[in-house]
Amino acid sequence: MSAARPTDGDAALERALWALRAYDTMALATTSQAGPHVAGVFFAPERTDTGIRLLIATRGGSRLHRELATDARVAFMCSPGNASRWIQGGGIASVVDDPAQRTEVAQRLIDHAADAQAYVEGPDVLPVAIAVRWLKVVEARDRPHLLLAFDSSD
Repeated sequence: MSAARPTDGDAALERALWALRAYDTMALATTSQAGPHVAGVFFAPERTDTGIRLLIATRGGSRLHRELATDARVAFMCSPGNASRWIQGGGIASVVDDPAQRTEVAQRLIDHAADAQAYVEGPDVLPVAIAVRWLKVVEARDRPHLLLAFDSSD
């Protein structure tokens, strides 16, 4: 199955965003010398000039934060617990350093995932933006999967 490019079809990109907006949590995988790690995180999907980014939050000093600082490559999965429907992808994470942008990003995360508010407003929470590099959307076993690859420059 070949990967679609967002520039080849706005419809594919919008279909992927529509699918992502159905979720507000995902499993986020990182790795380090300690080995692989998976964390459940709230997220908000957004369209960018080059594709899609996901906004999350992590506590400063947590294992997730330390691993993102060491190796920014991540993988993620959203699933309703149905083996016939799910979304997976990979990307590059970066902590939002600008204090003014932190507030704005945190609010956009809360706007999409209302249950994230108590977590996001906690101490030492840092917003993170994940530039999605590839995405696979599976909506049904008997339908073709949507595969997207995004430009590696942001």
